[in-house]
Amino acid sequence: MAAEHKVIIGFHEHPDTSWRELIEELDGQIYHEYSLIPAVAAKIPAANLAALHHHPLITYVEQDTEIASIEPPYLSSILSTIAGFSAANTQDEYALSWGVEHIGSKAVHSRGITGKGVKIAVIDSGIDYDNEDLDDNYQGGYDFVFNDNDPRDDSFNSHGTHVAGIIAAEKNSIGAVGVAPEASLYALKVLTSFGSGLTSDIVAAIQWAVDNDMDIINISIAGEHSDSLKAACDAAYNAGLLIVAAAGNTNGQPTSYPASYSSVIAVTATDKDNNLASFAPTGPEVELSAPGMSIYSTARTPNNYGTLDGTSQAAPHVAGLAALILSSGELKDLNSDGEINNKDLRLELQAAVDDLGDTGKDELFGYGLVNVGKAIPPAIQLRLERTQQWLKGWQAYTMENENYHVSIQNSSLYGMISWISENGTFRRDLSAVHIFRGYRQQLPQQIDFELDASNTSFRVIFIPFGKIGSSADITITK
Repeated sequence: MAAEHKVIIGFHEHPDTSWRELIEELDGQIYHEYSLIPAVAAKIPAANLAALHHHPLITYVEQDTEIASIEPPYLSSILSTIAGFSAANTQDEYALSWGVEHIGSKAVHSRGITGKGVKIAVIDSGIDYDNEDLDDNYQGGYDFVFNDNDPRDDSFNSHGTHVAGIIAAEKNSIGAVGVAPEASLYALKVLTSFGSGLTSDIVAAIQWAVDNDMDIINISIAGEHSDSLKAACDAAYNAGLLIVAAAGNTNGQPTSYPASYSSVIAVTATDKDNNLASFAPTGPEVELSAPGMSIYSTARTPNNYGTLDGTSQAAPHVAGLAALILSSGELKDLNSDGEINNKDLRLELQAAVDDLGDTGKDELFGYGLVNVGKAIPPAIQLRLERTQQWLKGWQAYTMENENYHVSIQNSSLYGMISWISENGTFRRDLSAVHIFRGYRQQLPQQIDFELDASNTSFRVIFIPFGKIGSSADITITK
């Protein structure tokens, strides 16, 4: 039998049936047809490859190169992985998932911001969807290695399952917890049990993510530059998806692909003291930093949990934060183009950081270490209480240049007044009297209202009525 080469063939534009005829004439066999980009992946006899390079329909012919999961560059971690993971079902899941807590996720979880409704594609070795911390959030996917609908993780080190848990392990007081513990996970398996795969499968997985309306893609995989992979990343980004990738464990060498592409967010790794990991890459492509040392997360059953190092573990922290921002409903049109989309989400992530290293963006930490609290500002908590000296029980708050949500949870007040002025002028139309206790009436004990202070300034004074010691709690969020 003549030797065959696996190649990806790019065309000037999506061609008609003439490209199929061309492949057939060369005794080729197509194994991927792409709609996201004008390209196909095919097996072509070696003797017939030359005929492709100068054909007028074709822009490039490249080898379908091997890619791999990004592993830590030292043997001890790999050996501990092979030895097996250990479960810790009775401990504090936030204490175990230190990176999730370190970037400030816990505070917004308590406010009900959990990534719910956000769809995240994990392009990796699959997901063990039977894991007790992933089973509710797993929503499906595809196995591009075996070409079926069962993308179960069979990797020796649970790579895809570990990544998925950092993103969205459930908040259930078991094992680990993810940055976005109610986000929807989709497994796109492109890596074998040994952690290797083909570029053509990543391109197919990116296309699947676009076709199935994903919001975010996480890729903790490294490979060589590929015209087809770059085209797929660019097309997905232009279609509105946010792509987050591990920058690579290159020990100070340049960032890996696909993280190096401008349409992809390259994430490097830090430790508990915000120091750069020893295996981290360097270069202008590094965009963000996130925890990536001694990261505890989900693993394949029956072991369920384990610890790994790498930029593979840093990237999903950023993907999870992106999901939190989307689910918060607080993303704005930051680039003033009239739309709120993945480009604004990327700008928000760049701004929501603690600056590390040189001031501003640098080639080690990028813009800095992601900080959930800077992306989703903490809620303002006010305690309204009827005191002996009535005026001392009042609470005041100034709202400027934002939309605000006010939630009042009554404990024992009879009622209260929200007295509102705009730039010093009383606003009768916005001010209100709220009654919590009426004669033989069941009145609401929680009151919610919005104030749009986008282009102005409001001063809100909350005035309590009731017995001395009676109170209510006020939560103000932007």
